[in-house]
Amino acid sequence: MKDFKEIKKWSADADAVIVTAGNGFAQMEGLDMFDNLAFPIEYKNISEKYHVKTIADALDKDFDSWDEKWQFWSQLINEYSVEYKPSKAMKQLKELLNRKNYFIATSTFDHFFEKAGFDQEKIFNVFGDWTMMQCSSGLNHGTRSDLSTVKRYVNGQGEVPRCEDCNSPMELHMPLNTHFFPDEDANTRFRWFLTRNQTNKVVVLELGVDPTSPQLLDPMAKLVEQFKDWHYVAADLSQDELPDDIQKRSVGLEMALPEAIEKISK
Repeated sequence: MKDFKEIKKWSADADAVIVTAGNGFAQMEGLDMFDNLAFPIEYKNISEKYHVKTIADALDKDFDSWDEKWQFWSQLINEYSVEYKPSKAMKQLKELLNRKNYFIATSTFDHFFEKAGFDQEKIFNVFGDWTMMQCSSGLNHGTRSDLSTVKRYVNGQGEVPRCEDCNSPMELHMPLNTHFFPDEDANTRFRWFLTRNQTNKVVVLELGVDPTSPQLLDPMAKLVEQFKDWHYVAADLSQDELPDDIQKRSVGLEMALPEAIEKISK
């Protein structure tokens, strides 16, 4: 394993930092989509009625009514996003990036980075953001915040939100079905960021990205391979798991995310 001094030098010299964050990062911040121990207890009624054991399973289920969906969704969003408090590691990451030109591409949809105070114009939520909602008709009528709906449901006064254009029920802005429309504006901002920094010194910092979000793994490694002044730092992968073509410009730390972030940010 390369010395952390080298990683810190890459970071200090970098003109830009790209953070890719996945399920492992969400778990660090308190949201485990695949935890089959806590879910059946905390969401007992949903678990027993629909025979689901995890949040991921429940989000894939077609509930009996839109009202039941929004009750469940609101409980999730309130617990994991509205009441979210940044971890020590998240604060350390923010301090690190505050000194840099950065962009964050994340496959999580929990609104953690926005709540932690990162610049929303520098975040691309690849799989959407469940604090936003979209029309369920299959037509792209745009997105809007669902936080007022969440608040009403949590207070026992919920009502299924409707599309302002066609009156169809609104659903979470997530790839729950084929209706999902990615955030094209954020995608465009990210692509321009990549283009502008092709010839600059860049560090790609991978945090908890796994095979469920391949669009944040292979493409970023390919960019590092393509641009000679780019480096790749993978917090939770081993050196052997990184592509051969970028071995000399990459580090696989293979350690827990909080520890990796603390060591890199010091």
